[in-house]
Amino acid sequence: LAPSTASPTPPVPSATSTPTRPPKTDGGGGGGGETTSSITCSTTVQYTGTLSATPAAAPLRGNIGCVDLAALALRDTTVDTVLNDQDAVNIYGPMEAGFSSTVPGMSCLGDKRVPAGIDTNNAEHVAFYECGQQTNIEVLDSCGGHAIPYHYHERMSCLYTSDPTTGHSTRIGTAGDGNGIYGKYIDGGIEPTDLDFCGGRWGITPDSNGQIVYYYPVSALPPFSLGCFGPITTQEACFALYPDNCGSGATIQSITTIYGTDNYALDCPCFDSNGSNIAGQGRPRYLAPDTTSVPVSTPSPNDSVASFVPTTASPTPPMISVTSTPTRPPKKDDGGGGGGG
Repeated sequence: LAPSTASPTPPVPSATSTPTRPPKTDGGGGGGGETTSSITCSTTVQYTGTLSATPAAAPLRGNIGCVDLAALALRDTTVDTVLNDQDAVNIYGPMEAGFSSTVPGMSCLGDKRVPAGIDTNNAEHVAFYECGQQTNIEVLDSCGGHAIPYHYHERMSCLYTSDPTTGHSTRIGTAGDGNGIYGKYIDGGIEPTDLDFCGGRWGITPDSNGQIVYYYPVSALPPFSLGCFGPITTQEACFALYPDNCGSGATIQSITTIYGTDNYALDCPCFDSNGSNIAGQGRPRYLAPDTTSVPVSTPSPNDSVASFVPTTASPTPPMISVTSTPTRPPKKDDGGGGGGG
């Protein structure tokens, strides 16, 4: 499908107050998806959103949205099974609640830990490194979900199809602000290059009746679906929504993968085009220099990398000049080690 011409960008509403950041909890050793969110998802009642004002911080643990009923019907759970036959309706943000050796499938960690507040992609790569590069590290299942209660963090590839006319991915769910969460392709069957610092964009979707709306496409890069309820056009504005986690209030953790060691701001869901949540850091050294080397197995077609380019320029990277991040290896549906977050 040929890409369509770009739609005009509507003016972004301004906000003069900073919403209260939702409380966070440390998931300890993969503590089962703690919920600090007020969003409750159902298999029988369509969720329509509860947030009254945006921009706003999204929950760091618990639901940031719910799978729509129409999308829920797309997952054939007789084939693509869910851990313990749970309802698969919850959509979480990017951050994990941490892993220790007590989490099923993580005994290889021994006395080491993967700290809480790292996005699922990097948490898996840290665990892979700490476990001596074992090939059985599985955080998420094949559709991007895991744990009890079962919830999605990434991909959600079993929950959407492509519109036959435009190639745009269909709707997966509804975010806390009432805006849609969609699969990773926009009009023309291409991946977007204009996501803002919450992970959203303006455009026409298959169900918007030709109207330009604000919505969140799934991305292979964190925050994967959304890091905040937008629109937000600068990383600084995103930081302001999380004053205890980002910017000057950040808790900085050094993390190591097979690619290298660098700093990470724990529980800060505001990522720039380098894959960093620290202003001016450039491309973190814990990320792969390209997408050709994935530590566990070969990526599936659903794991191809989307280009995340915010609407404003990020600082020039002082490190290596690459713009993509490795995708997480495809997973079997075994519950993803039961990790929390």
